[in-house]
Amino acid sequence: MLILPPGHAEQVRAPLRAGARERWMLWIGGLLTVALAVVAVIAITTSGRSSGNGCVSVTIPYSLGGQEIYKCGQAARSFCVTSGQPGGFTGTAGQAVAVQCRKAGLRFG
Repeated sequence: MLILPPGHAEQVRAPLRAGARERWMLWIGGLLTVALAVVAVIAITTSGRSSGNGCVSVTIPYSLGGQEIYKCGQAARSFCVTSGQPGGFTGTAGQAVAVQCRKAGLRFG
């Protein structure tokens, strides 16, 4: 049989009170949660560059990484023309460049 000290039942029934340290920790946890939610919403709703209006944005994958290309105006026109010629992009990379050049309204090759 276990003998409990006097007043133990009242102490167990009393509601727990958060001290200053616990309240401070709850505020910090809440603020971090809100900040993380804001960052997640911004990351989801913002988009990267896209092809159109004379600008070309293409990502070319390679076996050990890749390359992001973004060009506008005359640089985009010359990029699209030279990419379809010998010495330019071929295969899957060439197809990706051709699609983005056509989206931008530029001639490929």
